[in-house]
Amino acid sequence: MKKSLLFLFFFTLSISYSQIPAPAGCRTFDKLDTNNDGFTSFEIDIYLNYVRSYALSEFGYNLNGYNLTLYPSQTDHNNNTNPILSSNYINVVANQQYCYLKATYSGSGTSYNQADLDYNLTCHILVVHQPTSNYDNDGVANGLEDLNTNLRLGDDDTDADGIPNFKDTDDDNDGVLTINEDYNTNGNPVDDDTNSNGIPDFLDNTNTLQIIENNFSIFYLQPNPVNEILNISYTENLNQTVTIIDVNGRILKKYNNSPSIIDVSNFENGIYIIQIQSNGKSSYQKFVKN
Repeated sequence: MKKSLLFLFFFTLSISYSQIPAPAGCRTFDKLDTNNDGFTSFEIDIYLNYVRSYALSEFGYNLNGYNLTLYPSQTDHNNNTNPILSSNYINVVANQQYCYLKATYSGSGTSYNQADLDYNLTCHILVVHQPTSNYDNDGVANGLEDLNTNLRLGDDDTDADGIPNFKDTDDDNDGVLTINEDYNTNGNPVDDDTNSNGIPDFLDNTNTLQIIENNFSIFYLQPNPVNEILNISYTENLNQTVTIIDVNGRILKKYNNSPSIIDVSNFENGIYIIQIQSNGKSSYQKFVKN
């Protein structure tokens, strides 16, 4: 009997612990650092408005009946000391500072379980980013991802996918990684505008080069860039169909039977696409004619 009761006790205890949710993640307020010293000014009032919007969209909390106060440390949060009252607050911890939010009910409007509010909304991080760094390693520096030039990186989201550009490796959601939209191969996707519409290709999902699959496994090109003769080597011994396409999607030349040499000396300088079709599959690669 004792063994049965002991087993039931530990079984019940294990269930109760297994149902305890993991701690909620912290939200970040990401700002550019204009002088590279690890400190910058944070518009706390703007951020608190974002928190209200986030709470409503993510959890259904309408916080109009709450006063929101941010504290610079966990201790200050617990003791109600040193609230951040300045709308332009400079972080006191270099590069990354944890802050803690308190939502206090004002007595009017909808009220919510305080423990739930604390669990979901307490933790926040003020993060300072260097303009020349590249947070998402997509080939575009943080400073150039601040398209509206307000130094707040979190509100630039070209493709509206919920991922800010500085964290998004495919900024226009066209299926081609930003780093692969460097069509002039100079190491910087910012100055590529192949359809000349004034929008860099990495921010333009109408760019025709979005069809590129970047699957080069069945062929290789050299040299690239090329002046006159483009050599093609194949990794499969099959009859390949080779098509040359310009950046507007027009077919310029088509070859059968796996040509190994193509004369491009009469092509205008620019970017071109080679399509290789074999066994029902297509593979694409760009080359530059100088």
